[in-house]
Amino acid sequence: MKTTHQVLLISLVLVTLEALSPSFAAAYDKSAFVAPAEEALVVFIQNLREDRAMSYVVFDSNKKCVAEVGGRQAEVVPMKPGKHTLYFASYKNHRIDLDLVAGRTYFIRLHSSDKFATRVSDVTPVQRGTESYKLLKFWLQGARVTHANEDPSRGKPLKERQNRTQKRINEANADWKNGDELYRYKYRLLKEDGLTADEISWL
Repeated sequence: MKTTHQVLLISLVLVTLEALSPSFAAAYDKSAFVAPAEEALVVFIQNLREDRAMSYVVFDSNKKCVAEVGGRQAEVVPMKPGKHTLYFASYKNHRIDLDLVAGRTYFIRLHSSDKFATRVSDVTPVQRGTESYKLLKFWLQGARVTHANEDPSRGKPLKERQNRTQKRINEANADWKNGDELYRYKYRLLKEDGLTADEISWL
């Protein structure tokens, strides 16, 4: 009985410390998602409990890390308006094309699923008029907000050999090239997919 009480006490302390940690804010703090007038924001959401022990690495065509997103996390990354291509390293490599507008916030969900006794990763851009748009508020529940300036991996090469990173890019680009227009649309964010400050207030 004494041991049970000790475990419960330790668990309570850990939960309290996590809640009070200054480097995290609750995902329902909507102000964290409001983009400045001169920049766009991209929020990478990793909300599945099954993925809490793993990280998704987001990187650009220059092989530099944009964000490393851990379990139950929503990382907010400022980006310049315009067109970008991002790559995602996890169980599988993925590519997403973005066309960003200043003053808007874009969301991308990182997740995995069971397939043939193993886990397969996927990425879901939140697009207007799709189920992802309706599920956004639900996906943010329980996640913790972090910011790009707190991410020690940002702007650095991936922690692997350069040729391995290039292989990831080649694989993701091959899937993009070989996919049909429906496939490419699935992994694309358009200007109008970004949420305005007024729409953020509805989350």
